[in-house]
Amino acid sequence: MHTQPADPSVLAHCVAIVVARNERDGEALMRLAGRLRFGTILAHGARLGHDMFNHRLVFFLVHFDFEDAARMQLLNSLRHAASVSLCYAPVVMFLRDASAEQVRSCIAQGFDEVINVPAEGPEIATRLAAQIGREHLYIETRNYIGPDRHRMDHLMGTPSDRQPEEPHARLIILRTVEAGVQIVRREGSRKGH
Repeated sequence: MHTQPADPSVLAHCVAIVVARNERDGEALMRLAGRLRFGTILAHGARLGHDMFNHRLVFFLVHFDFEDAARMQLLNSLRHAASVSLCYAPVVMFLRDASAEQVRSCIAQGFDEVINVPAEGPEIATRLAAQIGREHLYIETRNYIGPDRHRMDHLMGTPSDRQPEEPHARLIILRTVEAGVQIVRREGSRKGH
C-alpha cells in the first residue's frame, strides 16, 4: 500500500467541516480546527454545495453529542454524497473521556477516526494527517460504505464480532493534496445503495 509519513502541516491544505448539534459545541470544534491549522473551517449545513469541494481534501469533524441514530443518519448522508471528495472524506468523531467500548462502537458505525479528548493538539493533528498520503481500505456493501470496520480487531486484543460475509467490494482510497480523493483500486462487486 502507498504510504507517506503523517505530516500535520498538510492540514493547512484541507477543509474542516464541523458538525455539531448546537452553536456552542460547533464553535468549540471550530476553535480546535483552527488550532490544528486547517486551511478552511466551515459549519456543516444544508447551504454547503457539493461542487465547491470537488478536488479538495475535506474532513468532517463531528461533536460527540449525537445519539447513535443521528450518527448513523449523518454517516449515511455523507457516504452517499454526489461528490467523491465528500463521499470518501474522513469523518472524525470527537468523544470526551470515552471508554474503549464507546470507541469501538464509533468504529463499527463507520467513522474513519475516533479521537478521545482531552488529547494534545500535536497528537490529534498527526492522527488526522495520517488520513492523507496513505491508502485506506473502504468496504462497500448493499447497506454500508465506509472504512473497514474490522481494521482495529488485531489491536483490540478481542475476538471480532464479525457477521457472515455478504457480497462486498473492497475499495482502496488515496487522499493527496495534489489529486484530492482517488479510488486507486476496486476489488469485488459493487452493490447498489
